[in-house]
Amino acid sequence: MYSFLTKILNVIAYICFLDTNLYIGLGPQNNKSPYSNTHSTYITPASFTFGIWGLIHLLLGGFVIYQFFTPTEEIVVEGINWHFISISFWNTAWLVLWIYDFLILSCIAILLAVCQFSYVYWILKLKYPPQKLDEQLWIHIPFYLYHAWINVIFLLSAFAAFSPEKLTDQEPSLFTKVLVFLGLFVLGVIAISYVEQFDSFGPIIIAWSLYGIAAGQEDEFIHWSAIVIGTISALYIFKPLIINYIIRRPDNIDAAPLIP
Repeated sequence: MYSFLTKILNVIAYICFLDTNLYIGLGPQNNKSPYSNTHSTYITPASFTFGIWGLIHLLLGGFVIYQFFTPTEEIVVEGINWHFISISFWNTAWLVLWIYDFLILSCIAILLAVCQFSYVYWILKLKYPPQKLDEQLWIHIPFYLYHAWINVIFLLSAFAAFSPEKLTDQEPSLFTKVLVFLGLFVLGVIAISYVEQFDSFGPIIIAWSLYGIAAGQEDEFIHWSAIVIGTISALYIFKPLIINYIIRRPDNIDAAPLIP
């Protein structure tokens, strides 16, 4: 009974969060949404960047369906448990608080989501590694992408809550530029840490976000910093392939016997 109830609540949480996201992003109040450059800062990405929600929602939709039709009892009920429901609630709260200009509260809400999501992320990585391709596609990949994206959202929210608002006719101060560079640098470090933990999906989100920030900012220092760090993040994804198939391969060839 507890297992079935958890899965039903996952579906309800997903539908509520999806509906809220669609309503705020496309409804009559979309001009107040974070996707319309309201409370714009010097790290706000171009609006198209938020289109990544479409992919994440699609994969999460697959997750809430997949949980009913395969033997995912342990990973869904004992691993993810009620955390997906709670994360969806905090993410919805972030959206609602944002459109009503409670920026500090929205930042706190998304921080709570990040903390809880990080717990789920490491549970999936360490305790429930993917056993099948479909399990990876409908459970691990959605949560890996979502985890990276929610980290980006937290950074954007923190800047919206605590940094100066962007003015179209004013250059950012040196302090603001340094602050933005540190934020971009943190995103780059997060992307690298994902690769080091054998996660090639999170860095894709980080690189996408960095390119979106570059597209949304006219200041040359911020624009090019985002491009450089985004490119490093994107290229770093190939590190495991380079190590396994280029660096180590010659050693294997040398070590192989000449006569079979």
